[in-house]
Amino acid sequence: MARELGHDLLPLEAVRETILSFLSPLESVDVPIGEASGAVLREDLEVAEPLPPFDGSAMDGYAVRAADLEGASREAPVTLRASAVLFAGGVPGAALERGRTVRIMTGAPIPPGADAVVPHELTRFDQEKAEFFQPAKPGSNIRRAGGDLRPGDVPLRSGAVLRPAGIALAAALGRARLRVTRRPRVAIISPGDELVLPGEPCGPGKVRSSNAFALAASLRDLGCEPADLGIVPDREESIRAAIDTALAAGADAIVSTGGVSAGDRDLVRAIVRDRGKPGHVFKVAMRPGKPQVFGLFGGKPLFGLPGNPASALISFEVFVRPAIRRLRGESEVLDVPFGARFPFEHTYSAGRVFLLRASVEPDGAGYRVVAAGKQDSSFLSSLAAANAIIRLPPEPGRVAPGEVHPAFWIGGRP
Repeated sequence: MARELGHDLLPLEAVRETILSFLSPLESVDVPIGEASGAVLREDLEVAEPLPPFDGSAMDGYAVRAADLEGASREAPVTLRASAVLFAGGVPGAALERGRTVRIMTGAPIPPGADAVVPHELTRFDQEKAEFFQPAKPGSNIRRAGGDLRPGDVPLRSGAVLRPAGIALAAALGRARLRVTRRPRVAIISPGDELVLPGEPCGPGKVRSSNAFALAASLRDLGCEPADLGIVPDREESIRAAIDTALAAGADAIVSTGGVSAGDRDLVRAIVRDRGKPGHVFKVAMRPGKPQVFGLFGGKPLFGLPGNPASALISFEVFVRPAIRRLRGESEVLDVPFGARFPFEHTYSAGRVFLLRASVEPDGAGYRVVAAGKQDSSFLSSLAAANAIIRLPPEPGRVAPGEVHPAFWIGGRP
């Protein structure tokens, strides 16, 4: 049975922690490295071999013994005979003799005996010799073996999201397959007799369904496999059937919008109250997004979000995104807030934490608020123009110019 949390408003942090307490990472799978982008690593990536694997040239030039160039100057250049050319992928031959040099390309291994590389542009050369006009410092322009990573280093740990640089690192370390969390399958349900699909006539009393498309896009960005189950009639048996369909199809989670307040047609709330094991009906001290429901159905979480578009999408960022990150096994499920400075006065509805959707950009002192449009919970225009959500205190309902307030990025990153 659902737990209805009285008439008192709950802090959003308490609601979020309650939701997260019921969730744990999905099982992990081995995938080819080419399929791991955006997935969450479920093993520590330990280095077995040094990276780079050998001493290599950092640029095109000439490999030399630094001692051979002592005293070199424009007035008294040193001339060395060129004995070979080394390209990337080549194998050095015998050790470099005194008084000789090897023409070398970026990425080629340093020949034995050489201890510096002089760039081409600092020499005058032909096919047989090169003139040097200044001394060379031992070690200059050489990438040392293990200079980036050494055996035993752990550059990526379990819980890291595999972004392009992480994929490149795993490939450089020779990993053809990686153990990651499988992609969560998330069903989307849109109850509402008033809803019609984009492209269909929008008659009197109807509105076009938008939440499902935004949620699907957000879930894909989170590495999920969304399944939109479409518009569901405002009848309890229809919504129950949609939930059962999602579970039968193997959904790891269900996200629904609408039907979570206290009206006669708020049926998602009633279903969670009746079938959730456990189920929670929350009244959250935030604006927008006061009504929230959460329940486990066959052990799978159902997130019941408000129906107003801005409320639904802000609720997704506050509650669902951290929950999906927990299912993915991410080591950090909450974003670290940053400070957003207001260069202008702004008024807002007091009484609850206000989550202001705004456009924020960097300036010399951090980040500043550029614009904050209309904040009605049913309006999408200000949310579409925003890249951040700024948390404003319940009181006083006014922000003075120069004030800084905590913010987090919509989508989890700028």
